[in-house]
Amino acid sequence: MSQKQIVDRLSKLKQLTSQWGIYQHGKLDQPDPTFGYALDDQARALIIAFCFEDSALMKLYLNFINNAGGGDVFYHYFYDNKEGIAPDIRYLASEDALGMAGWALMTTKLADDAAPLLTFILKQAEDWVYVRSMAYLLLGLTEVADGPLEDMLVTKILDGYQSLNDWRWFEKKLVYGDAVIPWALWRRARVRGDQKSLQVATETTKFLLDVCREGNIPAPIGNKGWYHYGHKKSLYDQQPIDAAYMVCCLEEALIATGDHFYLDEAKRWWSWFWGNNTKGVVLIDKNNGCYDGVTDSPEKVNLNQGAESTICYLMAYLAARRLGLVK
Repeated sequence: MSQKQIVDRLSKLKQLTSQWGIYQHGKLDQPDPTFGYALDDQARALIIAFCFEDSALMKLYLNFINNAGGGDVFYHYFYDNKEGIAPDIRYLASEDALGMAGWALMTTKLADDAAPLLTFILKQAEDWVYVRSMAYLLLGLTEVADGPLEDMLVTKILDGYQSLNDWRWFEKKLVYGDAVIPWALWRRARVRGDQKSLQVATETTKFLLDVCREGNIPAPIGNKGWYHYGHKKSLYDQQPIDAAYMVCCLEEALIATGDHFYLDEAKRWWSWFWGNNTKGVVLIDKNNGCYDGVTDSPEKVNLNQGAESTICYLMAYLAARRLGLVK
């Protein structure tokens, strides 16, 4: 990939990024400083910067993560002020944000540059209860040597797996970012040779693929009500995080199994961004910005372009590129 292509791919990411970090939300195609910054966005942006070998962005996002707190207190949201940025002390970092931060630090091999935070995360993770948070951290832990924390988290995730009639999932609901859980289990199965993780990853990926479709069109669960066991599935608003994580999950499934069924499904889910969705609308603009979702509004899309949407699209792009689906 040429330097020009790299700059073009990251143009929207850079537009959303100030001298401190990446803004959480956009107002149409511009960053919206009103909503400030979120720790989880910095973590996932760090992974993107690492994959594109942009050292300046890596340094910026890492610096934000390192300054998100100290000791036993780390914060989730931050806002601009005259001196720089300040945390909203009402909101401590969530399990998801800490899981993403751990994932980012271990994936980018920057753990030594944020040792106090990573130590805090690994200690806190022993008491985590949210399955997505554990999955995020598992993606990072499988990048380093195996250890007792990884084994404990995998046990917790697998212990939560349920098979209720045709409902094969870890909770009695499907919400956002669901595919990160089987994605992490596929990675665990491949890296550690864990057969139980392989079995559950296979079953839950099939479940998601069966549920998240309308005919042959990929259809992430809508955030207007989600999908609770025994109730009607919500179709809108569909969010880029779900399509992106599915592409990444399917890439890992292909690597783990060699089964080209997963390649075909990854191609189908990648096409969600490009019009193969229930509204037939393209979500990516000329600056590689991603709209915030497919909606049932007259516009058919949420025309705002926030950090999560663009970051997750770039994650999907990187997976699609590794799979040979794009250049």
